[in-house]
Amino acid sequence: MKLGLSSYSFRPLLANGALQIEDMFDWLSANQAEHLEIATFSFARPGAEAGYDLTTETETLQRITAASAKTAVPISGICLGAKLVFVDADERRAQIELVKRHIELCNRLEISLLRHDVVLWSHRFSQTDEFESVFPAIAEACHEIASFAATQGVTTSVEDHGFFMNGSDRIRRLLHAVNLPNFKFTVDVGNFLCVDEDAVVATKASLGDASFVHLKDFYVRRAAPGPGWLETLGGQFIRGSVFGFGDLQTRMILEAVVASGYDGFVSLEYEGNEPTLFGCETGLGNIRRMLGEIRGA
Repeated sequence: MKLGLSSYSFRPLLANGALQIEDMFDWLSANQAEHLEIATFSFARPGAEAGYDLTTETETLQRITAASAKTAVPISGICLGAKLVFVDADERRAQIELVKRHIELCNRLEISLLRHDVVLWSHRFSQTDEFESVFPAIAEACHEIASFAATQGVTTSVEDHGFFMNGSDRIRRLLHAVNLPNFKFTVDVGNFLCVDEDAVVATKASLGDASFVHLKDFYVRRAAPGPGWLETLGGQFIRGSVFGFGDLQTRMILEAVVASGYDGFVSLEYEGNEPTLFGCETGLGNIRRMLGEIRGA
């Protein structure tokens, strides 16, 4: 496994200007991170995240590639949002073409992995018939995108992200429907909580289809603790924490990852309220400590 971070972890500091792209790569190098995964909106101006198109940001891309080369911290993959359903035909086509442009960017930068969404992350699953009505369109778009990606040497994936296209069974159903060898699963061990699925069980069920793994931790409460907590589909409340500080069974999750034989990229996604660099450094240290204990057992 190659352990690194998602640029999403640094979003608060990138957004307010306290951390520049070059500083981020210097921090990664100083903390022995083995890669950086790019979440495209990490580099958007505050308020401009929706529809952000990294492929048009020439200066930003130049700075990213220069900093990567200088520090020898490689870029492992690209993540971007996309809305392929619950939009009109013109917007659907525009969203598919947006994803394809980022696949071409992957090819140019010699990156082989791209994760895209299929629906706005905040869209909540409410009725089975709604899901069934759009599932064929989701599968069709993912097939078109992955088929194009194959010509570019890129593996695409979807993630257990948000409240609609989430849940291990639901995503594995999509993988079966698309049925292409370069269409996989970005397994986020914490996001299963958004649809109230047990993180350990869901992770174990999903790792065989993984092209990428995201590590994170959450505090979980059954009753609303106050502002700043995200309500899950089933009415629990979650808030990001430092990896190892929250309520997820993080060691059991890492044991499952090791036992599965997964040997690809692993990204820490820190989204807690503790200071950003503290959360990133402490979480990274906790992952390394737990992995060392597991492998030494």
